[in-house]
Amino acid sequence: MFRVSSFIVASTGAALLAPEGFAGSSFATTIESYTSGVGVPIGFSNPSTTLGAPERFTGEGIFPGAVTPFNSPFGTDEIVSIGEGGSLVVGFDAPITDDPANPFGIDLLIFGNSFYFDSSFPNGVMGGHATEGGVVEVSQNGINWFLVNNVNADGGFPTLGYQDLAGPFDTNAGTIPTNFLKPVDPSFDPTGLNFAAIVAGYNGSGGGAGVDLATVGLPWIQFVRISNPVGSGISPEIDAFARVPSPASLSFAILTLSFATYRRTR
Repeated sequence: MFRVSSFIVASTGAALLAPEGFAGSSFATTIESYTSGVGVPIGFSNPSTTLGAPERFTGEGIFPGAVTPFNSPFGTDEIVSIGEGGSLVVGFDAPITDDPANPFGIDLLIFGNSFYFDSSFPNGVMGGHATEGGVVEVSQNGINWFLVNNVNADGGFPTLGYQDLAGPFDTNAGTIPTNFLKPVDPSFDPTGLNFAAIVAGYNGSGGGAGVDLATVGLPWIQFVRISNPVGSGISPEIDAFARVPSPASLSFAILTLSFATYRRTR
């Protein structure tokens, strides 16, 4: 059973209308459904781990380390596994809109636990990308789904938690967080680059697989489904979902904050 937010109005044969002026939370807020497929490891079947922001530090109490493209999150309290034939549906508390003015046109980011192979361990030189797929679909009402082509949920730019780490396997957290709401330039190719060059290429972003809603022809969505077909031989892991704030909403937020500050000082 899907829970459709009360402020979305639908009528038979008519398009759903998204409310205006409601930016909503930056990250997914509800688990609509989860089906644990075949091959899900013990302990990795808690879908609530995908709510809120992605992980910046992983392995506490075991192998602690900052999350980098070479050291992805791996805790049972950090990621959920989909399994063969499994699926996960999350919802946002307000619609994510298609905005061509967003960086690279990207409106939604999905964070898995893919990682780069280190061809020069422990120096961090990208020698390949370990990915585990994950079919991405989006919906306005949680009933009618639209496939997002050429995007793997657990195969985008691996998560980077901090901009000022000493190395790819740093056991200490950084002091300058990356921006989990900022996409990496899709044209960036990290192949053969060292860790410092990869961090520079991320340009302050925290990574993620980018979704441009224009590619599915929807002006907005509120639900995201990740699934994995039987026979794939893999089990995607998911950490988080984030909306990319439009430049217009950021400007409005800054203007509102400035006005509120002016009122208080007056």
